[in-house]
Amino acid sequence: MRSLVLLFLLWVCAFGTPQPKSIPSAFDASIMRIEEEKYLGEKVADVSFTAEDGKTYRLYDFIKGKPTALILAYYTCDSACPLVVKSALSATQNISKDANFLVLSFDKEDTLQDIKRFKSQLGVENHRWVFGVMKEEDIKKLTQSLGYRFFYSRQDRVFVHPNVVIFIAPDGKIVRYLYGVSPREKDFRIALAEAETFRITKNTFVDVAYMVCYRYDPETGKYGLNPTVLFAFSGVMLASLTLLHALVKRKKEVRT
Repeated sequence: MRSLVLLFLLWVCAFGTPQPKSIPSAFDASIMRIEEEKYLGEKVADVSFTAEDGKTYRLYDFIKGKPTALILAYYTCDSACPLVVKSALSATQNISKDANFLVLSFDKEDTLQDIKRFKSQLGVENHRWVFGVMKEEDIKKLTQSLGYRFFYSRQDRVFVHPNVVIFIAPDGKIVRYLYGVSPREKDFRIALAEAETFRITKNTFVDVAYMVCYRYDPETGKYGLNPTVLFAFSGVMLASLTLLHALVKRKKEVRT
């Protein structure tokens, strides 16, 4: 009887619930993928931007020889951009590394007032992050140097763009692209440590441990456990347990 009930439940799950319709899309999202092999290791364009405090900076003056996390977004967005930025703000709250955290708009129409409205909607405060706007020519230079493509969909009245955090080395070279709307703390720790070209003297112990234990997967654009380290650790643990078991067994035999 139980077998029949189980089979019925499986049938309901497979066929009895509404299945999403497969609707072909006219938009190929793969065209938004950054061709990383062309841009990793290349220097980002030294553009000008105006920060929320009204001051204008050159990007390289802002970097000041520190690793930099950069997010490109637009401040009138009500979908992915707030999610990416909010996740980034939350993920970097406990990171004490001497680094830069920057959000720049690729929408030439964005203003400093738009920054204020955008930040007020996030619900997360992290004063280490700087928000800025750029002129059209600087937007073009920066995005082209990063391989970052976007376009405005008039039908949907939104920008179509990659959701990515870009990490830049102290000398301005592009080090890493991390994709997705929810970057994690360990992702930032690893990528910032990589941006410092693994200078151990300036990394915390946690940063070093993360870089050893995790590896970057270009297919997913995220970090995952390094299987080599995982298997090695498992081997060490197994050998240790085997040795411990042998010692305990021998001790018991000596007593008897």
